[in-house]
Amino acid sequence: MPIQRVKKIPNLRMFDHVYDDIEENSSIINLWKKRKALELGPDLVTATNVEDLVNAERNIINDPENTAANPPRTEQKEGVAVNTERDMNWSEELMIPYEQFKRLSKKTLIVKRTVQMTRKGKLPSMYALVVVGNGRGSAGYGEGKGFESSKAVLFATRNAIKNMKHFPRYDNRTIYHDIEQKYKATKLMLWARRPGFGCRVAPTIHEICECIGIQDLAGKIHGSRNPMNVIKTFFEALESQRLPEDLAKARGIRLVDINHKYYGEAKISSLRD
Repeated sequence: MPIQRVKKIPNLRMFDHVYDDIEENSSIINLWKKRKALELGPDLVTATNVEDLVNAERNIINDPENTAANPPRTEQKEGVAVNTERDMNWSEELMIPYEQFKRLSKKTLIVKRTVQMTRKGKLPSMYALVVVGNGRGSAGYGEGKGFESSKAVLFATRNAIKNMKHFPRYDNRTIYHDIEQKYKATKLMLWARRPGFGCRVAPTIHEICECIGIQDLAGKIHGSRNPMNVIKTFFEALESQRLPEDLAKARGIRLVDINHKYYGEAKISSLRD
């Protein structure tokens, strides 16, 4: 396009003091407020409610020259820094308070490149699998895709937070009993161990144990060692635990007797305390 024609086209991004200024049309704004008051009804009508709703719907455009010199400030909580990337990813959609969000531990276990074959050719994208936990028994994993690895990790992290569940732990350090779980071609065997044994498992499972808060565990993988299947098998295994409360209800005996038979006198003394 010639430069002469470009100069004739108005720049809509610039602030126009005639067309963009609606403060002078006070009659239109007053009519707008009356119509909004009728929509709210007599019970909800207040001066502040109507004023706030009208101001929100007006979407007043500020002068770009002033906004460039004075950029809009984001609300910052007292004593909380919101400049890090971790803080910027929080939102109310995650259904978790901001203070708990800051204490979550994130483990990016898988990041790889995937390709979708179409008639137009190959469409590349990035795949990520992230595990998130609070170290006190709650954890979850999420999967995400994006054209960039950072976007894929962000989507996977948000999905992991939404999928968080609480997994019971015996003495807040290990599982309640030995578990054998199969998922597709992966067979996982887990054994509860004594205090101080440590987590002697595969590296991917070890990272998940740190997020959950499991300190003593032994495990063995048979069959496929695909990290995606191993992670999903481990979470299914934790969900399949049978708690002492369930055994007591099924057998019709007291919970103290179940703890005495399976966990010894130490568990009974801790319950009495």
